[in-house]
Amino acid sequence: MPRLAIIADDLTGANDTGVQFAKYGLRTYVVLDALQNPILPEEADVVVFDTDSRASTASQAFDKVAVVAEVLRNKQVPMVYKKVDSTLRGNLGSEIDAVLDVLDYECAAVVPAFPAIGRITAGGYHLLNQIPLACSEIARDPKAPVTDSRLVEVLKQQSKYAVGHIGLQEIITGSDAVCQAIGQAISQGHRLIAFDATEQIHLVTIAQAIKECGKKIVMVGSAGLAEVLPQIYNMPACNENSEVKVQGKPALIVSGSVSSVTASQVNAFVKQPNTQLIEVNGQELLNHSAKEIKRCIDEAAIALRQGRHVAVVSSNRADAVAESRQAGEVLGMNSIEVSDHIARHLGLIAADLVRVGVEGLFLTGGDTAVSVCRALGTSSMRVQGEVAPGIPFGYLHTGPFAGLKVVTKAGAFGHEEVIMQSLDVMLNQQGVNL
Repeated sequence: MPRLAIIADDLTGANDTGVQFAKYGLRTYVVLDALQNPILPEEADVVVFDTDSRASTASQAFDKVAVVAEVLRNKQVPMVYKKVDSTLRGNLGSEIDAVLDVLDYECAAVVPAFPAIGRITAGGYHLLNQIPLACSEIARDPKAPVTDSRLVEVLKQQSKYAVGHIGLQEIITGSDAVCQAIGQAISQGHRLIAFDATEQIHLVTIAQAIKECGKKIVMVGSAGLAEVLPQIYNMPACNENSEVKVQGKPALIVSGSVSSVTASQVNAFVKQPNTQLIEVNGQELLNHSAKEIKRCIDEAAIALRQGRHVAVVSSNRADAVAESRQAGEVLGMNSIEVSDHIARHLGLIAADLVRVGVEGLFLTGGDTAVSVCRALGTSSMRVQGEVAPGIPFGYLHTGPFAGLKVVTKAGAFGHEEVIMQSLDVMLNQQGVNL
C-alpha cells in the first residue's frame, strides 16, 4: 500500500511533484491515463496519478478527479495530496471540490507557491517572478490562461465551497498561530483555505501546522509544498540497488511549449556543438500531416544516426502560431484543438525517433509529454531524481521502451542551460532494473 497518493492535472506537474519524494529515496511512480488504468504498484511508496484534466471543462475535471479519489478511498490510501499548477492554470476549484466530496477531509489547504522557482503568494496575490499573474505570459496561455492574480478570487470563481485566506502575518508568527487561524477558518465554514507564502520556510511552517492542528486537511499545492512533506511526515527511504546501463546514445528533445522561457532554452541548446534543431511547421502539420511528419522524422533520424542530439520543436514565433491557428480555423478547429493536434503528432514523431535509438528524452510542455508517452505505449513512469528544482528525471516504467531515461519540464520555467544540464544527467546517470 502506498503511503501517499498524489492527484495531478498534467504529466509534467505529476513528475515535478513526484520527484520531491523520489529524491529522498521513496519509490515513486507516475501513472498515466489514470482514469483507464488507476493502478497502485505494490512496491510503491508514492503513486502520482495524472488525470490530464488541465484543459478540460470544470465538470469534466471534477469527474476525472472524482474517479481517482474513489479508487484511493476504496484502497484506503492513508494520505492524499492534490497537486495544482504553481501558476494557477487549470480547474483548481472543481478538482479540489471533487477531492472534498469523495474523501473524508474537513477542508483543503491551498498553497500553490513555489518560491524556489519564483512563484509566491503575498497579500492574497499570486506572482510569477515578482509579476502578478494577470500581467505575465500566463495570462496569454493558449489553453488555460489565468487573468486574475488574486488566489482567493480564482478559487471562489471555480469552487462551490466558501474560501478563506491565511496571510503572511500568521505564517511568520509560527505554526501555532497558523493552527489557530486554520481552526478559525473552519469554524467560519471555509472548506478551502488559501495561504500566502513567499519563502521556503513558510511552506515548512504551513505543513507543520497542518500536521499538528488536529484537523483532517487535504494539502493542495505545487511541487513546492510537496518538497517539505517527506521530512515533516518522517517518510524514511527504502534501500534499493541500481545497475549501471549507460549506452551513450544521443538524446531527443521534444518541445510543444509556446513559452518564451522554453524558446530561450532551445536557442541555448542549438548553439552547442553536436546538436540539431528540427522545427515542425504547424501549418503544414495541419494541412499535410503525413508529408510534414515524414520530413521531420527523416531529417531528425539522419542527425541521430550521426550521433547528434536532436530537438524537435513546434515554433513559438508569433507569425507561425498565427498561421497554425488560421489553418485550424479553415478546418473548423479552435486554438485548443490545434494545440492538441500538434502535440499528438509530436508524440508520433518522437515515437519513430526513439526506435532509431536514443539515450533519453527531454520533454517540455505537459500536453507534449503526455502525447510522447502515449505514442511510446507507456502507462507509468518512475521518478528517480531532479536535474534542477521542479525539473524531474526518471524512467519509463512500462511498455516496450521501459527503462528509457526521461526528463520532463513545464514550459514556463527553468534556467537557460537546463537542456544541456539535463543531457549531462541522462548521459551519466545510472540506470535501474525495471
